[in-house]
Order: sequence, then C-alpha cells, then structure tokens
Amino acid sequence: MDFDVIVLGSGVAGLTCASRLSKLGFKVGVFEKHHIPGGYATNFKRRGYNFDVSLHGIGALDEGGNIHNILNHCGVLNKITPIKNDIAYSISYKGKLVDIPNDLHLYKNLLFDLFPNEVKNIDRLFKDIHKFKSGFEKLILDKNSSILKKLNTDCLMFVKWSEKTTDEVVRSYVNNDDFIYIFTALWPYYGLPPKQLSALYHFIPWISYHIYGKYYIQGGAQKLSDSFVEVITENGGSVNLRSEVTSINFEDNEAKSITLKNGETFTAKYIVSNINPIHTFNMAKNYVVSKKYMKKITTPTIGCSLSQLYIGLDCNPKELNIPVEEVFYFDIGTPEENYKLSINSNYEKCGMLVTNYSSMDESLNEHDKGVITVTIIDNYNTWSNEKSEYTAQKENLKNILINRLEEKFPGIKNHISVTELGTPRTMERYTSNPNGAVYGYSQTVNQAGRHRLTSNTPVNNLFLVGAWVNPGGGYEGSISSGMTAAQNIYSKLKCR
Repeated sequence: MDFDVIVLGSGVAGLTCASRLSKLGFKVGVFEKHHIPGGYATNFKRRGYNFDVSLHGIGALDEGGNIHNILNHCGVLNKITPIKNDIAYSISYKGKLVDIPNDLHLYKNLLFDLFPNEVKNIDRLFKDIHKFKSGFEKLILDKNSSILKKLNTDCLMFVKWSEKTTDEVVRSYVNNDDFIYIFTALWPYYGLPPKQLSALYHFIPWISYHIYGKYYIQGGAQKLSDSFVEVITENGGSVNLRSEVTSINFEDNEAKSITLKNGETFTAKYIVSNINPIHTFNMAKNYVVSKKYMKKITTPTIGCSLSQLYIGLDCNPKELNIPVEEVFYFDIGTPEENYKLSINSNYEKCGMLVTNYSSMDESLNEHDKGVITVTIIDNYNTWSNEKSEYTAQKENLKNILINRLEEKFPGIKNHISVTELGTPRTMERYTSNPNGAVYGYSQTVNQAGRHRLTSNTPVNNLFLVGAWVNPGGGYEGSISSGMTAAQNIYSKLKCR
C-alpha cells in the first residue's frame, strides 16, 4: 500500500481527518485538484489586498468547546492564534444596530432589556438550551455511555427539539416576531430561515457561538488550512496539490486505489472523500452502487448557494463608519420574506451581511487598506451559462451591492480600489459542488441529524466527510465530520 489512508479533497473536513490520523501515526496522503489547500477555507490576493474567502467566525474555541478539543487533538490549536472580539455580530433592527455581545451573560441581559415583558420566558429558554446542550453532549459526544444511561430529561429534550423547526422551538418560549428576528439572526449562516431550518442545526452552532465564544483566526481561513497541512507533513503525510482525482478503483467491492488526471495511481487501506457524495460515487469504477443508496444521495434537497462581493478600500473602514465585526442587514420583512427575496434574486431588497475584516483581524491587511465583504444568499439557477450574459449579470449585481453600500455608508464608492465578485457559478467551479451549494443538503428537519447522510458508505473502507454528511455544513460541522471519520478509521486500523 502507498498509504494507510487517502483523502480526496482538502476542505477542512478532509484536512481534519488527515491531520488526526497523521498524529496517530498512520501514513496519510491528501489529493487536491487546486493549487492551494482548504476548499472554501482559503484566502486570495488581488492588487495587494488579502481577502478571506469564507471565514466569518468559528464557535466553540473556548476551552471545553468541541472545536477547541478537536483542533487540540489534531495538533493544530498551538499553530493558530484565535481572536475573540467584544462584539460577536450586529443586527439592523428598526433603523438601529443591535450589537450582540461575545459573552453569554451580557447577551442574555441585552435580550432582557430589549424585551422586558418576556424576561421569564427568555430565562426559561436559556435554561432549556443548557439542557439541550447537555443532551447533545451525552447522546452524541459521549461515546462511552450506554444508551440506557443516556435517556435522561436532557437527552429527551435534545431528541424532542431535533424533530422541530427553529421557529417552532423558539416560539414555544417567546412567541414574539421581533424576538425571533433578533434571536435567530444567524440563520443565513445555515442557509434557511427559522420556519424551515432544523432546530438541531440552529442550536448546536448557536451554543458554540454564544456559550463557547465566537472567534476569528488571525491570518484568515488560509492560516487554519495551512496549519492542518503542517501537521500532516510533520507527521510523515503528504498534501498533493494540482492532483485531480478522476476515479476511485474497486476490487471485490472494496475501494483499493485512486487514479489521478495525469494517470498516476495510488493505493490505500482506507479512502476518505471530501468531495460531494454524488461526484464521489460517479468516480467509482468497477463498483455498482445500489439503487437504494443512490436514491439516498441524489434525492435530498440541495441547499442554497451564495454570492459574495470582496471589496478593497483605500482607507480604513472606520473612516467610513462601517461597523466592526459584521452586520446582518434585513431591511424589510421577516426572515422568511428575506429568504424569499434572496431565492428570487431580488438583489435590491434581500438581506445582506457586511463583514469588516479590517476590524476582525487588523494584521490581515495594512491599516489604510480596508477589506470588507458583502454576502447574500443566492439562487444558482439565476445565473446564465452563456459567458457574455453571465458577465453582464455579475456587473449588474456588483453595482447593486455597491449602491446599497453607498446608501448606508455615503462616500464609500470613492474609496473602492478593487472588487471581486464570487457567484454560485464560482462556488461550483472551485468546489464541484452541485448548484454551487455551500452547506450541502438543506438543513430541513427531515434532512438534519439522524436523517442526514452519515460518513459511512455501503463500502467498508470508503468514508464521506464534509458539509453533505452529518452534522452538516459550516466550519464546525465540517471539522466535526472529519474528526468522526478519523476516529472510526482509527478503530479499524488499530485492529488490522
């Protein structure tokens, strides 16, 4: 065997899995088609500006948090510098900005101040969130307890919430539209509004952000990805860039090797795919996928995509009164109405997220080279395949978003030095994800938690990791899936 484990794709899920197994002493090879590792977790440079592709924040980096523990076990924690700012994020609310503190006690008191008639209900909600957290830790994170010991009231609450939407759970405590608007403001991170979004997928990252702290990584997403790579190579593994995998080769219903675009073939005991499940099994050679499993990976609803405008300024954003951290601007309507505006490509009115990277990490660029991004949920089907029409669409969206920024921050147009627009077609081109999906399958109730695709496949030595499998998309979800697969493979390898 050339490797104990081969990992296809270098997104954070694949890198997590590879670094953990490398640290445990196994020979790991990662194969990535692009010239840089990280998938969505990368940076790029334009005309002297350093742009972070996707990282807005990572939760659970306080000691005891899930991501803190995983990065520590992967040997990455001591290679990065987490930054925890006072404000987690802000929300536009009735013409004003509400700053959400990066501290649970202060956040709870803020909600008390905003909704004085709901104090008892808010307090009850927060107490039950802690019960939900305890149930999650016992049922999902504690692998040593028996099922019979786990089914206490906290676990039952976790199970109960897992079968409800975010809106259903929150309204059972505080039936107030304004409260829902503020409390669930992170819904664009997960790709669905509260009435469609699984409560399970809302509350686990909510707990990570608000109980274990929201952090940025100094140097951006690329620093995180590069740190994973360092661990892999320091422990005898390899990360092979510009190495596109074209087939997974099977013998006797086992994945035996991979073949690259240049014809090279590499063998391994186990293969982990950080490529979406549909493309993974389309690459399978000499293996007949059962109709039942193909249905499992092709019929779930695929989640939304995003468009993101990267902007380099000739001044620091504070000179234009651009808020620190990031702001969710929902200028009209409920979350559901905002989501509908986005999916219908109503770019003039849909909600948008403005992220001030210059305040999140002052070392990312020079002081007078401000960097901000504007992010919107977007519909892949809106974007043309025809080159000239697509170019015109990009120019139109860029102008709309800049005009909207000008309304909020007068004079910003005169300070823009460089722009770069990524669309759903961009997401598809760089990741091969169907429909340019950024969160994998939609996180509806019937596609989340126990209903979601697992990392195990019908092939004993082939595993899936990333946004498409349980627990789901985003940094925490993807990193967690990589760790789960690594621990599963480790238990098999140590028995061989």
